[in-house]
Amino acid sequence: MRSFLSLDLPDACRDPLLRMVGGLRAGRGVPWENLHVTLSFLDDQSEERLEELHMALEPLRLPAPELRFGGIDWFGPGKARMLAALLEPVPELVALQAEVERMARRVGMQPERRSFKPHVTLVRFGRHMSEGDAAALQSFRAAPPVVNVPVIRATGFSLQGSTLTEQGARYEALAVYPLV
Repeated sequence: MRSFLSLDLPDACRDPLLRMVGGLRAGRGVPWENLHVTLSFLDDQSEERLEELHMALEPLRLPAPELRFGGIDWFGPGKARMLAALLEPVPELVALQAEVERMARRVGMQPERRSFKPHVTLVRFGRHMSEGDAAALQSFRAAPPVVNVPVIRATGFSLQGSTLTEQGARYEALAVYPLV
């Protein structure tokens, strides 16, 4: 099963995050329920391996980081293909990410090797952007809206399963872990 570890976003962050891109008429917006911070992308894993990871994560009691959003950026692997809200890499968030990735490696997984840049993907763009979408994105980036997302403490993280469909990815929480 395609899987990843994600920081769960409190509901109070979701609506303001979506308002950040409310005026953009390009790309495909990420649905409210799919907004998250990826801590570690695990790729395809067997049920047995996911169960091993769950057993390693379940006893953890890690500090809950404050979520401090600091603007919007356009990036992605290779050619930039997503618009995302950036989070400040506060020490508790960086430590959480490092620990869950360490646990994944401990049970034999090979998480994606990419430096951690905490963000919430808000809009995805296809490989070939139309001229209209490119113009809309350029206009949006020149004058992005100012939206305040409250500083709030995260409450948990999840082991997620991901299924790709024609309408986009569908996520299913396989396990949820509290933060203290």
